[in-house]
Amino acid sequence: MAGRYMLREARKVFRFLEIYGVGRVIYKVNGRIRTHISFPTWRLRKATEGVGIIGCGQFAYSTIAYYLAEKGISIYTCYDTDIDRSKSFAKAHNVSKISKSIDEVISENEKKYIYIASNHASHAEYAVNALIRGHYVHCEKPVAVSVDQLAELRRAVKSGCGHLFAGYNRPFSGAIRLLKSVIKDAPGPLTLSCFVVGHFLPADHWYRNKGEGTRICGNAGHWIDLAVHILCWGTLPDKWGIHLTWSNPDVRDENVVITLVSERGDLINIVMSARAEPFEGINETINLQIGGVSAKIDDFRSLTIWDDDKIIRRKYFPKDVGHKMSVLQMFCRDPAREWREVEISTLLMLCIAEMVERGYNFKSFSIAEECRRIC
Repeated sequence: MAGRYMLREARKVFRFLEIYGVGRVIYKVNGRIRTHISFPTWRLRKATEGVGIIGCGQFAYSTIAYYLAEKGISIYTCYDTDIDRSKSFAKAHNVSKISKSIDEVISENEKKYIYIASNHASHAEYAVNALIRGHYVHCEKPVAVSVDQLAELRRAVKSGCGHLFAGYNRPFSGAIRLLKSVIKDAPGPLTLSCFVVGHFLPADHWYRNKGEGTRICGNAGHWIDLAVHILCWGTLPDKWGIHLTWSNPDVRDENVVITLVSERGDLINIVMSARAEPFEGINETINLQIGGVSAKIDDFRSLTIWDDDKIIRRKYFPKDVGHKMSVLQMFCRDPAREWREVEISTLLMLCIAEMVERGYNFKSFSIAEECRRIC
């Protein structure tokens, strides 16, 4: 049995090498097993940028730290409620200091760039505290798990003390950026279908804890945000009908279909399936049609666009889900995403999460009315 398990894990590593390349796979594997190694420091600059990491889990280890290192940016301090995770993260990434509290990470004057990758319910509170101290803040998804949190976050953003960036990465992928250049002037309405095979989560996984926003905030928010991002390339309709269909009334936030229909006829369909752990991790197929343009994204490894009589094909290696550009937003000269997009997608996500929690199959949604709740 042990031999079969080791063989399967070896096959997974080789498969991941084909998808992500050597460097990222080394970080991913070590993020899981937490070996007592230190990654090379020759390409890192001195920690003058004052980068602080809150939450030293798998995402911070294998994604945030990886792309910071690739950019040559070192990490000054880190904090996690699990001290062993803080220690293994600090050793692997040559972090100068392990902080003893959240306040220690965000209050020290030398910190300027804060990454928040802790549990979902804590994101907004930590982001607000960092913003009012004037820091640049990268907040991983979701940026809030309640309307009150989002309203407080909005006030902090409007205060102008700091700068906030959201960790919704798919809008930064090569496929979506190319697609935008093709269809940005195409007339609506839009048809968008996302079929997502997500991770299998046990019943006691922390995503399911009360107050963490369900898997709607933890997972589905990615594709809700992507839909809003694409719609914002043109005119965003105000009124929507939200339809939910789940396969198990006792577990309504997975194996669920989310259908959004706008007043002008936009049709968005998101299928979240999680019946078994996918061998290659999350896998998604996205199909889109607007005007005379149709497109298919296959797991962000390939893109095909049919624009009337023209056809565009692209391959992406390593797989490009947009993580690199998302993680490095704070250090890029390109204009940041409009924060209004993130606010709208978060309001829509929170509405759907509430429907799941209460067992509602249908609800009407007005963007204008919901935005007034956080003003």
